[in-house]
Amino acid sequence: MIQGDVVVVGPEVLETVDADTPPSGLVYDVSSPATNGRLAFIDDTPTHRPSIDSFTQHDINSRRVVFIHDGSKEPGAIYLKVRLHHSPKFSGIVAGAEENYLPPL
Repeated sequence: MIQGDVVVVGPEVLETVDADTPPSGLVYDVSSPATNGRLAFIDDTPTHRPSIDSFTQHDINSRRVVFIHDGSKEPGAIYLKVRLHHSPKFSGIVAGAEENYLPPL
């Protein structure tokens, strides 16, 4: 990743599969603020892409999520938790859920 880059986070970078749940039902929540960047939806206007704190696997599969690097010299990273859409947000790891680390892009 080059300083200041906007990188699409696709399924080749982040993918969770559950046989009983469609991609739209698998929700990622940001569990720790991103280092050296932030996540946003690509379909927002390029001059105004607000940060997002949750998105679905469907968003990832549709290539709607981007990591916007802040221009610093270090790579960006973010920690995520995944849950089923009908499950409440959680502060810890619950049955069947794991914390995922989105590696430096």
